[in-house]
Amino acid sequence: MNLRLTAAQEQLRGEVRAFLQEHCPAPAEIPHELDARMAFLRDWQRRCYEAGYVGRAWPSEFGGGGRPPVEQIIVDEELAAAGAPEFPNIVGLDVIGPSLLAFGTDEQRRRYVPPILSAQEVWCQGFSEPEAGSDLGSLRAQATDRDGDFLVSGAKTWTSWGQYARWCGVLARTEPPETRHKGISFLIVDMEAPGVEVRPMTQITGHAEFSELFLDEVVVPAENLLGARGQGWAIALHTLAHERGTAALPRQVKLRTWVDRLVADARTRTIDGRPIAEREDVQVALARALVAVEVLRHHASRTVGRFLNGEAVGPASSSVKLVMSEAEQTAAATALDVLGESLLAPEADADNAHWYETYLFSRTATVLGGTQQIQRNIVADRILRLPQE
Repeated sequence: MNLRLTAAQEQLRGEVRAFLQEHCPAPAEIPHELDARMAFLRDWQRRCYEAGYVGRAWPSEFGGGGRPPVEQIIVDEELAAAGAPEFPNIVGLDVIGPSLLAFGTDEQRRRYVPPILSAQEVWCQGFSEPEAGSDLGSLRAQATDRDGDFLVSGAKTWTSWGQYARWCGVLARTEPPETRHKGISFLIVDMEAPGVEVRPMTQITGHAEFSELFLDEVVVPAENLLGARGQGWAIALHTLAHERGTAALPRQVKLRTWVDRLVADARTRTIDGRPIAEREDVQVALARALVAVEVLRHHASRTVGRFLNGEAVGPASSSVKLVMSEAEQTAAATALDVLGESLLAPEADADNAHWYETYLFSRTATVLGGTQQIQRNIVADRILRLPQE
């Protein structure tokens, strides 16, 4: 997106830069241990929200800024340029929040949206199951009627930040299995309710950013149904479009910080007394990583701009997800190529540990949020209209 800024928008850019110069934390300030890091980043999101830089284009009556969509894009670009850390409530901001705004009642929006923006309440997403990942139509979690409310039982997996979440957007079957997609509803589940069990899953990075979620006859009040009964599949498509499309704009912020940090590391590390960054092959590799992130930024800005102007995200989000996954893996693999075997000893220093974990986590990029194969099928079927055979 080529932004031609007005005087007021240029003033906003200057205000954001001034705020970040004073408040943006350096990478060394961010705790490495997950619990401490999450607390630190929640406070960072809160400060940005209070400054008016989170949810700037969301409706003001529900805690947002009520400003033109282009202003949020300006803010996100400045966050990227400053190397700002990613906001921790990403599921709430970029996945569940838009669905609350689109399908929720005014009461639900007033209750849930402001704490999402401030990171007072973290959200997680209960979609995938042990036997229903990409094929959500086969999910087995059940929500049965009980005295006008719902009684939910089932298992969910790959639940990002489940151990920190206050609420979970759960897809559960309210109709018989043979109804497939038409029998699914979207429920807002209290993660502190009796019958909820969260089991963090430690990954090869050593952190537990995902969890397994078990629901054993969890009572969900009727007012926690999002949209209409049986509308869960339509809401899920809307939610996934944002996970794959609009979430790419803040994600490119994080990827840009990776590239900038890698450039800085390449300037300080030497081979035979010569900075790595001076080598031609390293410069080419860094340039390719930067180009990948810039391509993502433009795709994401276009997608977010359309959504914030009232257009549906739709299947085009799958093309953004493809670009985002490839940009993330390119940036992480470039670190491995540029810094070399030193990364195989992550205990050596903090920078090595950062790049070691970054590379390992990047391998999930082409799986989480829908595999590359699923995204290509969506593009082929719903955008290019290619024949089925």
